[in-house]
Amino acid sequence: MTLQPSAFARQLDRLLGKGDRIAVIDVETTGLYNTDRVVEIGIITLNGKGEVIETFETLVNPLRDVGPTWIHQVTPSMVVEAPTFEEIAHHVAARLDGAVCAAHNLPFDTRMIGNELARVGISIDWGAGLDTLTVTGCKLGVACKDFGIKHPGPHRAAHDAQAVALLLACLAEKFNGVYAPALSDPVDAAAPIRIYTRDGHTQADAPIPYLAKLARGVHVTSDVAPYVDLLDSAISDLRLTDLERTDLTDLAGTLGLSPGHIARAHREFLDGLIDAAHEDGVVTEAEHDQLCRAAALLDIDSQIIERRTDHYRSTSTTLPLTPGLTVCFTGDARTEAGFEISREFLEETAARYGLVPVSSVTKKGCGLLIAADPASQSGKAGKARNHGIPIGSVEGFLDALESATPLGVTQLTGTVVALVCTECGDSWLAARKSARPVCAACKAQKALQKRQASGLVTAAPTVETLNCVACGRSCERDRVRGSKPQLCSGCT
Repeated sequence: MTLQPSAFARQLDRLLGKGDRIAVIDVETTGLYNTDRVVEIGIITLNGKGEVIETFETLVNPLRDVGPTWIHQVTPSMVVEAPTFEEIAHHVAARLDGAVCAAHNLPFDTRMIGNELARVGISIDWGAGLDTLTVTGCKLGVACKDFGIKHPGPHRAAHDAQAVALLLACLAEKFNGVYAPALSDPVDAAAPIRIYTRDGHTQADAPIPYLAKLARGVHVTSDVAPYVDLLDSAISDLRLTDLERTDLTDLAGTLGLSPGHIARAHREFLDGLIDAAHEDGVVTEAEHDQLCRAAALLDIDSQIIERRTDHYRSTSTTLPLTPGLTVCFTGDARTEAGFEISREFLEETAARYGLVPVSSVTKKGCGLLIAADPASQSGKAGKARNHGIPIGSVEGFLDALESATPLGVTQLTGTVVALVCTECGDSWLAARKSARPVCAACKAQKALQKRQASGLVTAAPTVETLNCVACGRSCERDRVRGSKPQLCSGCT
């Protein structure tokens, strides 16, 4: 790895503060929250000249499920022989002590490492570090692409840390704060060390949730970037639990974000998702549905999605103007030649040809809407799109009547409403709004509990998850009295 020493070295005295080196850190974890564990850690240490003097990398056995393999490509079998964090904690602390820490989303990495250190009795004051995310406002891979940095192994801790180090060299002049090194206590660098990397293991090829794919290129303003980075991961399964919402609120408080900042962060994130869906020139129904569910989870009016995606979702077709067809007109119109055409004239003309003029757009009472421009954003046009009612132009309508040919129209599949369960935070699509939506799974659970309380159903045994401390594999069993076994049947 080669940094850009000429530009970087000139900034190092200012960036190092009272520190003697920079420690670029990255972790892969079982999840996003304080109860989650580190599954891989990478630390790239730079000296006062900006040179890489050490690369520290190891997988970590979290003694539980490894979490979202689709993010970090770490499987349970890969961490079976890896050290626990307790075994490497003092060596991590030693590499951080006295160093100015840097990361892409520094609050996340320091929180996860700090939690692990605290579990083994090591305290750490993180000082004031360098966060490349707050400067770039986008994911690490996108930032690397913007600056021409090769990033061969995304979501591998050491590779990500190397990419951050290169990015730091490019961005050094943009850091204007006062920086201070981290301080760890106690530090026992003489403790035995055991590391275990993923070299030699086949990378897992887990499918990536569609929403996470859309979010890959999202750019947001720097002040909300760390919040959006957490939001991106939390919302990827189109579900926001109470725990996830609490952690997002806590992070917003730590970052000093007001409700206005949070609302802007949600809107910037959703706008980025819509932009990504537009890139291929088509927004499929599946994409539209996911965007609507994301908007519901973020408490954003879905009309924003309709306005920005209708053009990409409309299909062109033809509609025979047969007698009895109900037709509504948005108002007066003007032809390309500049002639005014009143609504009364249009309704009288439609009636002469056996059509039935109606005054409003309803799902069952209107079969066609005629507008001066089919791309109109009027209230009637919006209702027509929501109900899947065809929309045609005034001039096309008159020509089709005169020539007795089908009318060219645009049409959307009838849209549905995205709801969020008030019990579990899951989202789904429904035909209509609900004042207090509850998903089918929660309804079934409530019904079962009610039957159990009445004695109609015997409660099933509670299932508990066991994690083998030897091999790291997880299994389930009915909960019984007594202490949990520490080893699975295969290791006993």
